[in-house]
Amino acid sequence: MTHRPMSARRARAVVDAATLVKAPDWRESRCWHVVSGGAVLVVVEPSYGGTSATGRNGWTWRLPTGGASRRRETTIEKAAIAGLAAWERWATNKEK
Repeated sequence: MTHRPMSARRARAVVDAATLVKAPDWRESRCWHVVSGGAVLVVVEPSYGGTSATGRNGWTWRLPTGGASRRRETTIEKAAIAGLAAWERWATNKEK
């Protein structure tokens, strides 16, 4: 997806204003969104598999633009922070 890069200062302001909210869509009831200015920046979802009793073993994040993490984070908040850092890199990237 092509995008017009934003300045580092503007991207930081968007990140600073971001909040973690429960996904409103019933199909994504286990998902959380990191939202800023009405736009979804990051989607945080449970990671399944592994050895836990519930089958859930952490949280992963993905960008609505298509970037996703294979790394599992221990909490929703840590996944949201990692996703926001990736979004900030994407938003300020000047390469095509």
